[in-house]
Amino acid sequence: MMTKKHSGFWGLILGLVFSSCSPDPLPDNIDLQLHFGSTPPATGIVNPYKEVDLTQTKRLKANLHTHTTFSDGNRTPDEMIRAYAEKGYDVVAITDHDKLYVNSTDFVHAAGRDVLVIKGNEISLNHHFNSLFTNASESPELPFEPAITNQIEYSNNCVLFLNHPGRYSASHQLDFYIDLFGKFPSENLVGMEIINRKDEYPSDKNLWHAMLTNMSPARAVYGFANDDAHSYADIGFSFNEFLTQHFTEEGVREAIVNGASFFYTNATVSKPTGPMPYVKSIVVNTEAMTITVDAQHFDRIEWRSCGLVVSREMEIVINNEEKGYNLSKYVQFTLTGKGGQLFSQPFLIE
Repeated sequence: MMTKKHSGFWGLILGLVFSSCSPDPLPDNIDLQLHFGSTPPATGIVNPYKEVDLTQTKRLKANLHTHTTFSDGNRTPDEMIRAYAEKGYDVVAITDHDKLYVNSTDFVHAAGRDVLVIKGNEISLNHHFNSLFTNASESPELPFEPAITNQIEYSNNCVLFLNHPGRYSASHQLDFYIDLFGKFPSENLVGMEIINRKDEYPSDKNLWHAMLTNMSPARAVYGFANDDAHSYADIGFSFNEFLTQHFTEEGVREAIVNGASFFYTNATVSKPTGPMPYVKSIVVNTEAMTITVDAQHFDRIEWRSCGLVVSREMEIVINNEEKGYNLSKYVQFTLTGKGGQLFSQPFLIE
């Protein structure tokens, strides 16, 4: 159930999660039985990776927030596409402020590889948001919500996500985001940028968990990580990985809309060395109500539910009779290694 006002324990938790700038705002020794002990047993898990075979799927490295000389970047679109191709990217969205550079989403051959260049823009008058697969070049005088409506009306296939919400924390609070996501279809407004550049707004991770605590399991809010690149120096710190059998426009769009993705950053690790964490398999058992992860290139895993770190084991038990509590709303895991961090999308608990 979505609520507009928060009181009692969850009001306190959401307040702490939203206001803190730490990615782990609550103590590790919190009594989970106290906070989850009265929760009824869950009966289902919505798995965003249900249709994905991680042993065979294509893993497409993507940056969805790129600026060029068409707005305030200092390199041309072709130069930015080539620079991303040289770093092994498969998907790049050109998102200049209130302008469309490409006529359609299409493949470009650069640096010896095919790169899917997504037609997009960053609507920038008020709270910035990216519009991908769009036909609407936005008139910047439109207010925020009419601008979103305009994008959807021009292109009902468009995909929208909010950019760097931490930039607007003084004027936009949690209730604003809950109301906003309640007004627009989940197949269009899919989520928010959790990592911007070198993690410019660390509290956005906490906003994300506050959103998930309020909106789950009725609606998922997916996370994204992007360079917000304006120059060569901005490239390669934070990115998305889309999981699909089909390296096509529709395959990438489906992965975005369905949450079949991970997002990554090396900016949260001191002196990153070596490869990023890598998920080999995810097994969801709805009879035992467990989720089991197999991965490599990581030192620790952390599962969160309702903003709390609830486990550091590879398998999480949703209905934990042994410990006397049942998790609710959602769970999400983060892998941290010497090369950086990997964030999963949320598994909704029904």
